[in-house]
Amino acid sequence: MDESERYNRQSIIPDWDQSKLNSAKVLILGIGATGSYVATNLALTGVGELILVDFDTIEESNLNRQLLFRNQDIGKNKALVAGERLQELNPQIKISVHTKNMESLPRKYTRGLTLIASCLDNFPGRRWANSLALRERVPMVSGGMYAFLGNVQTVLPYETPCFECQPLISQDKLSQACTPLGEARKDMAEEKEEVKLPSISPISSIIGGLMTQEIVKLLISVGRPINNYLFYDGLHNAFTELELSRNPNCPICGENYKLKEAEVIAFKGEKVSEFKNRIAYAFGMADPMITLRGKILSPDDTIQCKSGDKILVLDERLAAPIALKIKLKKVED
Repeated sequence: MDESERYNRQSIIPDWDQSKLNSAKVLILGIGATGSYVATNLALTGVGELILVDFDTIEESNLNRQLLFRNQDIGKNKALVAGERLQELNPQIKISVHTKNMESLPRKYTRGLTLIASCLDNFPGRRWANSLALRERVPMVSGGMYAFLGNVQTVLPYETPCFECQPLISQDKLSQACTPLGEARKDMAEEKEEVKLPSISPISSIIGGLMTQEIVKLLISVGRPINNYLFYDGLHNAFTELELSRNPNCPICGENYKLKEAEVIAFKGEKVSEFKNRIAYAFGMADPMITLRGKILSPDDTIQCKSGDKILVLDERLAAPIALKIKLKKVED
């Protein structure tokens, strides 16, 4: 098949560079509502390599807005089904799939990345994607939706605000999934009742389309990227673009942390478990693991360090550890 003929209509757009798309490697995290549209658009546009990541399985309730799936796909893994269907749409591109949780993504998939598309429906996942983008120093385009509302955010590492700098939606809202649990997610879910958020196909396609548009613009270096955050109100057909500011104290991209100047207070003789809880609360972490002088600290240990010591903090919500400097105090200080 003649590749030039396949991409003829887009190639006649002024300043279009199909070769940049052909050589791009894009990681798509989440192949659900917005992810289905983003993956389909990028495949049809001719992005050279797509890595699809989703450990969840297809539920009947997905079929109202996740266009890559059919009735016969119920119970199957989303990334696998999407990969097969996208390869049929465009046999000329390379598609890889990862059917386990994204935190276990092999290094071969992140090496040489051009861009990350975050199509995730939960707050911890979006935070992890954000930290991955900053670790790899590649742009990230993220999208979310709720009923007739949607948003798109573009993160250019260490140039524009990252997801952690100025979260515009409360953690409780962003931590709720918009999809009932598939079998894989049911196995991992907590016993508390899952909150089902309203979602419809038109908003999925609009937000997925806007995300793809931003991705293509970044890949071929045309136009003006979204000024960090775009909000869409479908009920009133209104777009609002917000210019955010970088936070120098952001634990992920802030200059203070980048320069290893940020301090954290530790109390002499306190248990590591108490210290961990304070860090988890301060930085919104799930279960931080702390290393000091190359040793992982046990929760039952007591703090044995001095002011100026550096610790590394790892957490499932971060793709890379953050470094903090200890400021030791006595309990009575």
